Amino acid sequence: MSTFITKIDKIGDPFVLLKDGVYYMYATSPAEANGFKVWTSKDLKEWNLAGQCYQKTDDCFGYCDFWAPEVKYNEKTKKYVMHYSARDKQTNVLKTGVATADSPLGPFVDAVKGKPMFDFGKDIATIDATCFVDDDGQAYLYFVKDCSMNVINGVHTSQIYCAKLTDDFLSLNGEIKLISTPDQEWEISRSAEWQWNEGPYVVKHGGKYYMTYSSNCFDCAFYSVGVAISDSPMGKFVKEQDNPVLAYMEGVTSGPGHNMFFKDKDGNMTCAYHIHTDRAHPGADRTVAFSPAYFKDGKLVIDYK
Repeated sequence: MSTFITKIDKIGDPFVLLKDGVYYMYATSPAEANGFKVWTSKDLKEWNLAGQCYQKTDDCFGYCDFWAPEVKYNEKTKKYVMHYSARDKQTNVLKTGVATADSPLGPFVDAVKGKPMFDFGKDIATIDATCFVDDDGQAYLYFVKDCSMNVINGVHTSQIYCAKLTDDFLSLNGEIKLISTPDQEWEISRSAEWQWNEGPYVVKHGGKYYMTYSSNCFDCAFYSVGVAISDSPMGKFVKEQDNPVLAYMEGVTSGPGHNMFFKDKDGNMTCAYHIHTDRAHPGADRTVAFSPAYFKDGKLVIDYK
């Protein structure tokens, strides 16, 4: 498989789940969706809109800015668990939500009525949660303290954190640890006031933990993906020196980012990510792209060129 760009537009932050021979794709949907849509495919090329999988109701804690849904199947509870971001109607602060369903098509319903999954208070915004399950069955949640409210030495800074999850994937369980902060030149050189490490995703290979993450602003052509590697799921993660590993290509790709990985039906590792629909006018209108991914000599490679 070479890089393939779908016809789906006006989305962001794609996530693909393969279940029983069907690919399910979740994404940040247009604002008027008031929640999340889901698409299905059997070949990763032809996608059909299957409908609304999560719908805002009066019982939801969030009222707008529904972003970055990710769905994991929990083998223990036999539930599909969605982690997502939304703006809390009580505080107007971005928070992390969690919802469950009996089907990958939904309907997903918040696990806790009217409340986010966790809440660090009105001064801390969190987004971009992703669940990683290790070989021993222990689940971890990686999430971002968002730069909208996370200000360090005068710089609005998005940072990645990690904590263990309970067996049902619904609650944090124990220490919360800082995993990644913007510090490489490509992450900090474009803005002195706003900097990002966001959109984390973790895969394991050869006993090592590989975390991809996005940096720069999502509506910038140079939104790109880096890699950091650790010997344990909660760090220390060391960033690769040849970052970014997925980046802008003149005339081809603008703003590639907020990626994830999945195995296709043939067992091949594939990277899903969004790019700007209109390269000449980067913004929130994005489409989904797929590229082959693999490991070579201990390095995670995304073959997008």
